[in-house]
Amino acid sequence: MSTADRVDDGLGEGPVEARSAGPRARLLALYRHSLTRFLAFSAVGLSFDLAVLALLDATTPLPAQASVTVAFALTYALNFALNRWFAFDAAHGHVRGQLRRFLPQVGADYLLVVFGVTVLTALGLPLLLARLLSAFTNAVLNYTAYRWWTFRDALPGRGRR
Repeated sequence: MSTADRVDDGLGEGPVEARSAGPRARLLALYRHSLTRFLAFSAVGLSFDLAVLALLDATTPLPAQASVTVAFALTYALNFALNRWFAFDAAHGHVRGQLRRFLPQVGADYLLVVFGVTVLTALGLPLLLARLLSAFTNAVLNYTAYRWWTFRDALPGRGRR
């Protein structure tokens, strides 16, 4: 039997055959994957982002790009902490190195978000919908950057997947 046919049962009893693994073992294996945790914490971050953006849009005279910028900055601080501690289990890594890799990622993501929101609102979409669509288009980029660059010290063999 190859290692590809085995999953960790999550009960401290080592791997079991995937074909014979029960639903609990499969759910635990799914939970342990960084993509599952990334998506869950991304939903938390996106909800926070949209709430802050809606609040700023309703209560301040800030232009859309300024509101997006403030909400984005607050959300990315939250996302870094959640992803570092929980999604990628990278809290054991050096935070300075992770931040050095994270900042260019944030810059690229920010430019893509502002560009997307600007274009989509110019096309007539409401601000929150434009921001939501921009977030979805950046999700693949962000997961890839977090897993293989920002938190690369948490790759398999060095922590969780």
